[in-house]
Amino acid sequence: MQKRTRVTIKDVARAAQVTPQTVSRALRGAPDISEQTRERVLKIASELHYVKNNTATSLRRGSTRLIAVIYDNLINMYFSIMTDRIQHCLKERGYSMLTMSLRSVRLDREAYLSALSYNVDGIISFLEPEEDISAAIRAYHVPVLLLGRRTEVQNVDYIRSDDEEGGRLAANRLYESGCRRLVCLTGMPELTCAYDRFRGFREGAVALGLDEPMAIDADASDLDARLMSLFRSPDQGPDGVFCFNDMIAFELLFFFERNRIQPVRLIGYDNIQQEIAIPHRLTSVGTDKTAMAKRAADIIIFRAEHGDAPPRITETEKVFLADGITA
Repeated sequence: MQKRTRVTIKDVARAAQVTPQTVSRALRGAPDISEQTRERVLKIASELHYVKNNTATSLRRGSTRLIAVIYDNLINMYFSIMTDRIQHCLKERGYSMLTMSLRSVRLDREAYLSALSYNVDGIISFLEPEEDISAAIRAYHVPVLLLGRRTEVQNVDYIRSDDEEGGRLAANRLYESGCRRLVCLTGMPELTCAYDRFRGFREGAVALGLDEPMAIDADASDLDARLMSLFRSPDQGPDGVFCFNDMIAFELLFFFERNRIQPVRLIGYDNIQQEIAIPHRLTSVGTDKTAMAKRAADIIIFRAEHGDAPPRITETEKVFLADGITA
């Protein structure tokens, strides 16, 4: 099949017997041309199958109005929900979104430069940045916002949920439900959000007079064996579990069902049931996702339009417990 040649503004102008400037004004709805001319130009543009060239427009104004959103797990429901929210917020501000999935848990210089190759104006990352990202931002002046986690890397703004408070809320609710032997099924301990959630959970449990809870890495290769060892004795094993996120909590429920183990009370994190109708209702720590997405869009657009001048923006959003039937 022969490749179709893209129709340009000059082609539309030639067919309409007007100048390219008139076509441009008609397409963007400028008030300084007659309604009759505008309608004729739009009709001819449609007949010729003209499509606006955003790349050319971006080159003229020196900005693509394109924001990259970077994450590492395509099946993480929280990432999907937040990315959807971010896209809506960016669109309202006249920006587009480029999604990038990396096989890495950190945002390094290579990933940063990969995003820049698409001429993005800013980056929203769910991945914590490496130290060299600060120098890269100073060199290329494309800002980075970390979403959902904290970082000490300079020049990188962040918005996160109050992970420590979320852990404390989980410990208190499990205690109120009668649980006394608590464990935390956590994410990778090098992630700040995993560390902070467990720290809050541990502090909450100890403040209630309970033994310090154990942390179990949900990504461990021997996880099933460890869980079988923990839960094979209902009278001695954990009776309450705080999970790093809802996905891990649902996986634990599936483990109980698959191995015919009586489920214990558990609490997740992210409250993905707010957006997804999952039959088994889970008690989960939640945040205002829409507010976080809007704030993320506001910050990255501000940086893109006004530069990366200090001070660095670091914000912590309030959390709450969304009640379910498992705790």
